[in-house]
Amino acid sequence: MKTAFLRYLCGVLLCLASSAWAREGSVSGTVLQAQGQQPLSGVKVSAQSPVLPAPRSVVTDARGHYVLASLPVGLYTLRFEKESFQPVTRTDVRVEAGQALALKVELASVGTGAVAHSFSPLAPLAPPQRWESDGIAWMATARSGDIRDRAPPWVLPQESPLSTNLTNSSVAIPTSKLLRDSDTRGFGVNPTIDTEEERISTYPLRVSTASYVLTKGYLERDTLPPEESVRVEDFVNSFDLGDPGDVVGPFKVQVEGYPSPSRKGYHVVRVSLSSLEAFSDVGVQLEFDRRVVARYRLVGYEQTSATPEPLDDDAEPEAVPMKSGASVTAVYEVKLIGPGISFATVRVLYEFGENTNWRRAYKYLPSSTLRSSSARAAPETRLAYVAAAFAEKLRGSHWTRSLDWARLHALWQDIGAPLTSRPDVVELGALIKKAGSLDHRKDREGSLSNLDPDASPITGK
Repeated sequence: MKTAFLRYLCGVLLCLASSAWAREGSVSGTVLQAQGQQPLSGVKVSAQSPVLPAPRSVVTDARGHYVLASLPVGLYTLRFEKESFQPVTRTDVRVEAGQALALKVELASVGTGAVAHSFSPLAPLAPPQRWESDGIAWMATARSGDIRDRAPPWVLPQESPLSTNLTNSSVAIPTSKLLRDSDTRGFGVNPTIDTEEERISTYPLRVSTASYVLTKGYLERDTLPPEESVRVEDFVNSFDLGDPGDVVGPFKVQVEGYPSPSRKGYHVVRVSLSSLEAFSDVGVQLEFDRRVVARYRLVGYEQTSATPEPLDDDAEPEAVPMKSGASVTAVYEVKLIGPGISFATVRVLYEFGENTNWRRAYKYLPSSTLRSSSARAAPETRLAYVAAAFAEKLRGSHWTRSLDWARLHALWQDIGAPLTSRPDVVELGALIKKAGSLDHRKDREGSLSNLDPDASPITGK
């Protein structure tokens, strides 16, 4: 009797297994290096489809082989990614019931001649200054000159403003006739951009420590610096944020983010670019995935060129040399709307010298680098945010109204060891406390209640 029951049970299980197998298929194959046709190991192969609750991924073995098994029937998008190689995407890959689909892919290394012409021209870079007012994009033309030229002598510390190995010290002051005439309340900071209107963002690589040095001089004399003299990018790039880890062509890129302490529903994202060689010209941009990111804001860098160009083969961006070992960091605020393997792509256009062809390096920014809490982020990323928020508070930025000075100092304490024992970071904490004690400015926008993290400071919408 027991034997008969066991036979019956096995038969039922076999039928169920056969039924499930009949509704599934698989994709397998080999990934080769385009030059030389050698098997490529360590390639991440990701499958995404409406029939999957979450993306599925595997990694190629030493023979370049991969297998994506037990895939529900449906249409898939497959992405093949490996550092220093140009990613490849295959769309509309159909998985049939009980079918084993074979798919071979070749990846070309970044920096080769084949890669230089492999992706289509990009959309123009994002405008430098935009207000969220009736969909009109305003451009601000920066005034020339160095902020130190207009500072009183008593605020200039006896130290070199070029104490770090950044690219250039002379940057135009972030002010303009537009800001003076139209922005009577003195916001003067970048707005939040809807990716449906513009998904491309760019920032110049010309940064220095001048604004941060100037601010220290004011605070040492018990005076807040003029708001228009504060540049967020100078504050962020005044600190050593470590060695950006992922090699992307002749550069290293580090990206990491976590939920914003000052803006509900947003993540703060640090993007650091470091050069491994010296270049005569470098241009950089981020392109956000509209399926993943609804809105974004570049924190600082308000003095971007008013005549941006696309990073295509014929583009000749502003000549920005970059020394070997130099590093530039930008901080973004992004609002996520959906899951995705990556939330943006960073692209770098560069050339080594005169009369040479432009070359490109680019990297998909994986969504996995957006941590669930600040505690899961690296101390260097937390330091970048605190430095940026400090500058925004000094500028009277609308976007930091919910972040008071006591909370900002607490976030500085949360940066954690070993950074909070480093002299320059200790000094940052002292400057935050000092600025908080000196700040008696009234809120320009009235009550802090019912703050909308998406609202424009101009229209309130």
